[in-house]
Amino acid sequence: MSIKKRFTIAPDLASGLRNSIQSASANLGQLHYDMMSLDIIERDPKNPRQLQLSFDEMLNGINKSDSDYAVKLKEREALIELSESVKKIGIKNAIEVYKDGVKYRIITGERRYWAAMLAQQKSVPVRISQKPDEFHLRYTQWVENINRQDLSLWEKLNNLLLMADAYMQSRQQTLTEEVIQKLLGVSSIQAYRYAALLKADDKLVKLIQLGKLNNLKLVQQLVTMKDLGARNQMIAWIFSSKDEVTSLAAYKLVAGKTVRSALKTEKPIQLGKVKNQHIAKQLIKIALSDERLEKHRHIFQSIDWSSSVAIKRAFQDLFKKIESEFTRDEMVVW
Repeated sequence: MSIKKRFTIAPDLASGLRNSIQSASANLGQLHYDMMSLDIIERDPKNPRQLQLSFDEMLNGINKSDSDYAVKLKEREALIELSESVKKIGIKNAIEVYKDGVKYRIITGERRYWAAMLAQQKSVPVRISQKPDEFHLRYTQWVENINRQDLSLWEKLNNLLLMADAYMQSRQQTLTEEVIQKLLGVSSIQAYRYAALLKADDKLVKLIQLGKLNNLKLVQQLVTMKDLGARNQMIAWIFSSKDEVTSLAAYKLVAGKTVRSALKTEKPIQLGKVKNQHIAKQLIKIALSDERLEKHRHIFQSIDWSSSVAIKRAFQDLFKKIESEFTRDEMVVW
């Protein structure tokens, strides 16, 4: 007998879709597709995906002495490639806009807009929508951009900050870890890391902006690190690094003696006893929900929960798996 699959979407997204449908019904005839002159379209100045490339550089090239030459060159090459596609087959996915005064402002599709300019197009297909409230505008941009491989952590942070501010303004609530998980449809671990990203201080934000930190997990480790002295030393080291830092492994090689000696002096921790087998089962289930332990879950499917010896052995196996899968960086941070 086949089992029907059930698909769900985040409650906030469902609410947003309902509001959009209701708005479309109430404003029938005002929500439509059209061809629109590029002259009356303007970009969103707060779009989290900001190009470092100027329009002049996009048309005429980049000075090789520019400190951001590598980044700008990558952006220009991507736009040129997209513009060639626009010349051959046009824009298949319409640019979404809303009326703002005498012009129309972009909601999604800014790179398609720039590619059309580069391809010397006079007009582009657009989807004209009702002006969204600030939160749903930023949320729509997040959904549009999040799966792009070239999306930087700096762009994600900007989008999250805009969403958090709009969420506070519209609902008088902060964007908590729980809200992020439901809103973005991500795992609890990913939501925890995004929440940590929102708490990054000025030094970490600067490192993210410079592109020296582009790893969400690493930022979370630094944000939640309790040893402020060690944390400040790591941040100073990252600032001095010429390239992007993807883990603290290299730092540990430089300052490894201190770290290793700290690890060696740690004393065994007694975690206490659990008398209720249901609680023991729940604890193991919670631990195994971590995505890093996914490949080991099958090992714990045949535990004899009526046997205290089997349960004890299961916990011992679990701790070994955690030690093998969690990196030294995570051991130190936590």
